[in-house]
Amino acid sequence: MKATIKLLLINLIILTTANISSGAEIDSPVFRAMIDELDRSMSRLAIEDMPKPYFVSYRIQDNESISISARYGALIQSQREVHRFLYIELRVGDPSQDNSNFIGTWRDMYNMPKGLVEEDEYNSLRHQIWLNTDKAYKNALENLARKKSYFQAHPTTTEVPDFSTAESFVHLSEPIILETDAKTWETEVRQAAEALDEFSSLQDWNVSYNAMAINKRYINSEGSQHLKGAVYHALTISATAQAEDGQRLTGYLQYLSRDDEEPPQNDELIGEIKRMAADLEAVAAAPKLDEYAGPVLFSDYASMQLISQLFVRQLSPVRKPLASDEWISQELKTGKLAGRVNRRVLPGFVTITDEPDRKSYLGHKLAGYQVVDDEGVKCRNLTLVEEGRLITVPIGRLPVKKIPISNGHARTLYNQWNVPGITNLFVKPDKPKTMKKLVKELRSLCRDFGNEYGLLVKLLENPELSSEYMWTDMDLDEQPMLTAPVIMYRVYADDGRMEPVRGLVFDEATIRNLRDIVAMGNDEQVYNLRQPIALKQFKYPAAIITPSILTEEMELKGGGVREPLPLSVNPFTLER
Repeated sequence: MKATIKLLLINLIILTTANISSGAEIDSPVFRAMIDELDRSMSRLAIEDMPKPYFVSYRIQDNESISISARYGALIQSQREVHRFLYIELRVGDPSQDNSNFIGTWRDMYNMPKGLVEEDEYNSLRHQIWLNTDKAYKNALENLARKKSYFQAHPTTTEVPDFSTAESFVHLSEPIILETDAKTWETEVRQAAEALDEFSSLQDWNVSYNAMAINKRYINSEGSQHLKGAVYHALTISATAQAEDGQRLTGYLQYLSRDDEEPPQNDELIGEIKRMAADLEAVAAAPKLDEYAGPVLFSDYASMQLISQLFVRQLSPVRKPLASDEWISQELKTGKLAGRVNRRVLPGFVTITDEPDRKSYLGHKLAGYQVVDDEGVKCRNLTLVEEGRLITVPIGRLPVKKIPISNGHARTLYNQWNVPGITNLFVKPDKPKTMKKLVKELRSLCRDFGNEYGLLVKLLENPELSSEYMWTDMDLDEQPMLTAPVIMYRVYADDGRMEPVRGLVFDEATIRNLRDIVAMGNDEQVYNLRQPIALKQFKYPAAIITPSILTEEMELKGGGVREPLPLSVNPFTLER
């Protein structure tokens, strides 16, 4: 089999020149080391009387990042880092049953990529690839043996294979370079932090900016190869305040942009920060509600969070990995919607598509744009929901009964797991309404329910940010399916006046709440984000485009973290 992989790749590259914009990369030391070692692994890697690998893929990922952060008015971090990682997927057995999709020990849950030399030096790279492939092969054999033992003790009639076929695909783009001006962003971050000094009721706040250029070089034993790159800019401003009864409220702004489109700066950014802080102070001083049942209108960032948490997060993982230990199995989650293909999950006037080939929309670069997924499969546009019915879900090369073939939506997480995920998600209603009409319908629903008022929610809690400010421990493992409102108003049914309120959390929100949506707005916005999945701690870049959303009925109860108030006055207040 000598040079088999190399020749296969060369032929594919010749046949797919339309996908190539960087011919020089084919002969780069990085790709040559990957190709040569892949060819050797497929032809010679074997232990006597043990199965040889039937599939191997390598991905070398280069990350160059700038991280800047400030607290109050001072910088606390400004650094630039470069890292290179090796991801290996090695399968033994055959596609019907191999070593994958099985957690034999807790280490399998945190199989982090290996660090590589940062220079493009052929011999050093190949040496590290060889050594780590040897380890991966031995681990794969052990896991396959454990998996077979598990099936002997737990017989199953399920015959869904562990790996699906996929056409080879080659796509080589130009490597991405990080050109962010760190000095400019040091000034922006410091000024953003200083802008919060004037809000005397804020207790703490942070501003952070991170820019990362990611270049992924991929090759597999089927002949697929790609180089894809992107720059992501992430800017987060968060602040916390307490109400008189000790309830802690954390407001924030989060921006994620791509490539040459940076987050807002200068006066635009300062204006957004001051509006966020003013809203947070108003809510902290607002009356507390003990319970509510009735219509809820989600607008602004909260509308995206509703879709992200109740719909997108519940799409994957589609198939739960097997685990040898019960406690590990309990740690693994599947999406609540994953098994509902061909069932109604939303009202009939809603269509949801996922469009990886969209580079931009409404003047914004989309974070989810990609040509090829992380398993080397060409991405396909999907209609996920049509007339309220779930038609399909994103899928990688781990098949399920109803979807046996990948649709090019695999995302590789930092623990080297491949999970299906969205790219650019578009939520489209048949008959969108203006915000004025949505508020009018909210008030009408309130009268039907006999309610004095309804709720307008503009921002939901982000537990990762709010936990930074809490003095008490917060169990992030037990978070509800829909996080608590932060910026919330009651809208009176009689005259439509609005006033801020606080103190409520959603009472057992589920995916069934999606079916209670009665109207959507004509105010769609682009929200780039790092989309969380059902598995803990892991996220991936994506875009959600959605309008405001009116639900007919939701239940909320009193809640929220309450802590003792500070004993003395904020020093910023004393200086004024």
